[in-house]
Amino acid sequence: MRDLVVIAVAILVTACSRSDKEKADAASAGQNRDSTVPKAVAAAAGDSACAANGLWAECSVLYRLERAGLAPHLDSTAKVEEKSIGQRAASFVVKVGLLARLEVFLYPDSATRIADEAHLDRKDLVNATQEQTIKRERTLIENANLVGLLTSINAHQRERVSDALTAGPPQPPSK
Repeated sequence: MRDLVVIAVAILVTACSRSDKEKADAASAGQNRDSTVPKAVAAAAGDSACAANGLWAECSVLYRLERAGLAPHLDSTAKVEEKSIGQRAASFVVKVGLLARLEVFLYPDSATRIADEAHLDRKDLVNATQEQTIKRERTLIENANLVGLLTSINAHQRERVSDALTAGPPQPPSK
């Protein structure tokens, strides 16, 4: 039994430790396409890296979903499937619960989001309050500089994700 514990600890230490070069490679691979797009920073809301400036960032999206009790997990291995938008946006995929998938696109501002959204084929999308048909359309969530495309057939989950993200991005403190 003791040998199993030692082996498990050794595997854990090996898996969790990466060389500086691997960390630098991973960081450079995750850079945004456009430097004007808000960085997708994995920081907790309230940290200086997750500024409350009236725009969505990766950390504020994850924080809001977590606060809504949705068990979000950033899926760093998944690629966004929507190709008609996102050329001027930072994009990432969040797993919500066990089965739902949320593709998030963050733009530098709402005007850029609105212009890019014109390319979306809305016949395959519904908003959170609309019933899905047998085609199981994705749910479109839009707010400030964020576009979210949620793949979920659970109506309650669709509503909760939409409510969490349409409440608005973190605002700067009032003076």
